[in-house]
Amino acid sequence: MNKNLNAIVLLLIFVSSCKEKKADFDRGPLLENIGKNIILPSYQDANQKALALKAAANDFKASPDVTKLQVLKAAFRDAHLAWQTVEVYDFAKGASQAASLNTFPADSSVINANILSGSYDLQTAANLSAKGFAALDFLLYSKNEANTVAFFSASANAKTYLQDIVNDISTNISATYSDWNSSYTNTFTSSKGLDLGGSVSILCNSWSQMTERSRRERVGNSLGYFGFISSGVIAPQLLEGFYAANSKELLIANLQAGKNLFLGGSGTGFDDYPQVQQASYQGVPLSDEISAQFDRCIAAAQAVSGDFATALANNKSKMETLFLELKKLSVLIKVDMASAIGVTINYTDNDGD
Repeated sequence: MNKNLNAIVLLLIFVSSCKEKKADFDRGPLLENIGKNIILPSYQDANQKALALKAAANDFKASPDVTKLQVLKAAFRDAHLAWQTVEVYDFAKGASQAASLNTFPADSSVINANILSGSYDLQTAANLSAKGFAALDFLLYSKNEANTVAFFSASANAKTYLQDIVNDISTNISATYSDWNSSYTNTFTSSKGLDLGGSVSILCNSWSQMTERSRRERVGNSLGYFGFISSGVIAPQLLEGFYAANSKELLIANLQAGKNLFLGGSGTGFDDYPQVQQASYQGVPLSDEISAQFDRCIAAAQAVSGDFATALANNKSKMETLFLELKKLSVLIKVDMASAIGVTINYTDNDGD
């Protein structure tokens, strides 16, 4: 009986000791650096790029021509790339913006119906795939430049729809940037607990979900994967940036932003978290393994010749390799890192992992 009691006492002491070790790390510098030096500047840049997109769209709407269309396309590319750096922060004022501003692929039937009728509400769920960056991808790139200019020149509804989409993007990003720039940065940096309401937990949950999204939606769906089971059906039209043919560029920007978040830029990052450094992954410190896996994913994307849509037809094996590397990354972030830190991943993706 005494032996059993002693074992229980030792177990409680061990558990308590583990909790104390997780709590020993001062998360203040981590959150200060990420909030003020990574998230806030990223939203500032995304806001500036969205405003430039809005200005270019207004100029094109006033008198469509090929030169103005090319300026608009360049502004769209810049804004879409800037979005990749903030999509991971899908919480607080930015909650659900990944779906609201970047549901892809675009639903061309709904877009065309909205333009034809001139009556729509972009805030409804029915229009999630008929607005945002994916809708601009379709509207600006699905036709050649001469036909695109002719289409907008002949349709007042089309010009209004273009403006409404761009305004929606800019309004949402601007509101989120303003929130971070006014009060939320302080809220984020001061919420140091590991509970579900703490900033580390909130960030890790959103980060895990968005990393899964890249594996699934940016690559897996086009390969015919549902979860980790392949149907064998190749579907390039499901890619992000399908019409602009820049899906590879967008994914690489997304991955580079994720690595920068992990490393904390030039400051304190998750790689400095003692439990992440001390945890071992197949004999390698977890912090080193996660950083290396970001590099492997970026290298796998860069190894794809041409854009992803072309590779799906001509070099599917490279896309399969990329998918598997992204799968490893998502598990490292969602399972290994979260476990080492001591946060609970509480979203459900129903994706088989």
